[in-house]
Amino acid sequence: MPPSQGPLIPRRRLGHELKRLRESAGLQLVNAAKRLECSPSKVSRLENGQGLPKLRDVRDLLDLYQVRDQRMRTRLLNLATASQDQGWWSDLPDMSPSNLGNFISLESAADEMKVYTGFAIPGLIQTPEYTREIFSKNYPAATENEIEQFIEIRAKRQQLVVERLGELQITAVVDEGVLHRVVHSRAVMRAQLATLLDYARHDRVDLRIFPFSAGYNQGIQCDYAIFAFHNEIDQDTVYQELSGGDRLSVQETEVRRYSDIFTNLLSNCPDQESSRRLIGEIMEQNYQKE
Repeated sequence: MPPSQGPLIPRRRLGHELKRLRESAGLQLVNAAKRLECSPSKVSRLENGQGLPKLRDVRDLLDLYQVRDQRMRTRLLNLATASQDQGWWSDLPDMSPSNLGNFISLESAADEMKVYTGFAIPGLIQTPEYTREIFSKNYPAATENEIEQFIEIRAKRQQLVVERLGELQITAVVDEGVLHRVVHSRAVMRAQLATLLDYARHDRVDLRIFPFSAGYNQGIQCDYAIFAFHNEIDQDTVYQELSGGDRLSVQETEVRRYSDIFTNLLSNCPDQESSRRLIGEIMEQNYQKE
């Protein structure tokens, strides 16, 4: 059995179906709220995938919407149950980014990921030694056990994403400065760039380097990831790492804006082969074997 995707995706899928069924029944939020003896805002949160659905509430709504198809009822009740599951990563260290769990849920279900990083190698491609140094600098108060926990969670994420590469397409842009920045030691960097090259050779990974020679671009203001879904239910989502904290958005205008920004950024990068060649050149010039 595959690991739990966590509650985010089931809640969104259940909410989409409940809204569709309510609208098909010609009912308003206030009608559903009256049946559940709650406020319309609670029903709205359920439909937006933000509330915690209870089996009893979902059954009552299905009755109100006159859903008699037993297979549909079972499927939606199963989504309600899954919406209460904790992901395999539920025991995150206290200093974890607030949306890390949602980020992991999205990468476990998305059909496409588009990622830009301007400060470090993308997390899904980092070696344990590189990750350890990044985390120890980002969280100086963290204990050794907490750092190791971060590393284990990241290693598990990497494993699960690699297993999904048959159905998941990853496009990643990494700023050239990341390749020159020595994290921990030159030996660690050489191993890290070798891992980056291996990843870049996968036929479901399009990895590009945004070179110094390309100048400035709107797409390098912050690190971000765009999660795209090839269905009508799941919502495309943009994740941003900002100085004030991380942020998720499903607003169509924002997702479209970041998608356009990423497309423009990608068009200013060398092609895949040239990007791989640049990684190899920097690895040999800056991080020769000692």
